[in-house]
Amino acid sequence: MKPLQTIVTTSRYPTPQMQTRAWQLAKRFQCPYATRFRKTMADFLQKAEVVYMVGKGGRDKLYEYNGHQPFFFHPSMAKIRVQRLMAGEVDVLISAAGLRPGTTFLDMTLGFGADSIVASYAVTASGCVTAVEKNPYIAEVVARGLHCHQEDVEALNEAMRRISVVQQDHHAYLQSVPANSFDVVYFDPMFSHARMHSAHIEPLRAFADTGSLHEAVIEEAKKVAKHNVVLKAERDSPLFERFRFHNVRKHRTVSYGTMHMGGGQEDEETGNCDRRADGGGENVGRH
Repeated sequence: MKPLQTIVTTSRYPTPQMQTRAWQLAKRFQCPYATRFRKTMADFLQKAEVVYMVGKGGRDKLYEYNGHQPFFFHPSMAKIRVQRLMAGEVDVLISAAGLRPGTTFLDMTLGFGADSIVASYAVTASGCVTAVEKNPYIAEVVARGLHCHQEDVEALNEAMRRISVVQQDHHAYLQSVPANSFDVVYFDPMFSHARMHSAHIEPLRAFADTGSLHEAVIEEAKKVAKHNVVLKAERDSPLFERFRFHNVRKHRTVSYGTMHMGGGQEDEETGNCDRRADGGGENVGRH
C-alpha cells in the first residue's frame, strides 16, 4: 500500500483537548496538522489524499479524495448479533470458532470491528480479544470508537471496551508472538466483490489493504493458534481449498472454514491478554 498524503484536522468548534489530540496524531502519522477554521473537507482534500478528522465524543472520521462517504466507527451488525446471542440464538462465527467464556481470540483483520465485538461478548471478561489492523488510520478510528462509542446495550459497550487494537501488519504480528499464544486465530479478508447488502463496507474498502492472504501467513497462524484457525470468505471462495480448510460451513453468501490445531482451551493456561497484545505493534486508541 503506497503512503498517502494526509492532513489531520478537527471537526468544527473543537475543544482544546481535541486540538491537542489532533496535533499528537499528526505527529504520530508524520503528517501536517491543520486548524479547521472555516475550511470544508473539500478544501483540505485539494491538498491531501486523506483527511483524518478528530471528532467530538471520539467520533473520528476519515475522508479520502475520491469522494466516497467518510469512514467512521459504528457497531454495524454487531449490536444485532449480540442481542441475538443474549436471546439464546446461535451466531455462525461463535459456532465455527468454538468460542466460549475464557477463549483467547486473535482477529487478524479488524475492519469495522464487528466480529471482534461479537467475539468479545462471547468470550466474556475471562477471555480476551486482540484485533490487528495494518492501516494506521483505520486502526485509530476503530480503536477510538471502541473506547468511546455508547449504545443502549451495556453488554455491547463492555464487549467493545475489552478489545485491544494493535496497529501492525498481520504477518509481522504473527511472527512476533510465541507459539500457542491464542486459542483462535481468525481471518476475514476484504471480499473481492462488493455485495449489494454490504454498502456500508464501501468507505472501508477505500482505505483497507486488499492484499490477499498467502501461505506464509496461514503457516504462522497455525503456529500461534492453540485450538482453531478460522477463515471467513465468499461462499465458494478458492481460498478454502488453497489453504486446505477442509471443515467448511457454507451459508447463503459467505462460508467459514475451520482448521483444527488439536489443542483445546482445557489444556494448560496460555497467559494473559496484556502479554499477547504486546507483539511489537502499536496499541492504539486508548487515550
